[in-house]
Amino acid sequence: MLVEAYGDNALSETTCRDWFRRFNDNNFDLSDKKRENRPRKVEDCQLQALLDENDTQSQKMLAEQLGVSQAAISMRLHAMGKVQKIGKWMPQMSELNDRQMERRQNTWLPDKKESRSCIEL
Repeated sequence: MLVEAYGDNALSETTCRDWFRRFNDNNFDLSDKKRENRPRKVEDCQLQALLDENDTQSQKMLAEQLGVSQAAISMRLHAMGKVQKIGKWMPQMSELNDRQMERRQNTWLPDKKESRSCIEL
């Protein structure tokens, strides 16, 4: 009957039943109910504070401390431009200053003496 009168703009049968049930219980509040299981948002400042304390924490450890899912932590870290290298969370290469870039490159280059000794053996 509503579809005949309103066409595509008609409410679904489920919505009509829900509203009828609410109004019948004298609940005339039309706002949405608060969702209990909705995941909490992670603020960058909270996440950065945890990383400042200990930058070797895993995503799982960070998620447990903030009470969110590991996927939420992963998305925030990616959005913040953080990558995990040598067990530490650090900015991506493009965001490093000159000193950080030099230190990072030196940690990845083998010592010249070590590489010679390997060849001689």
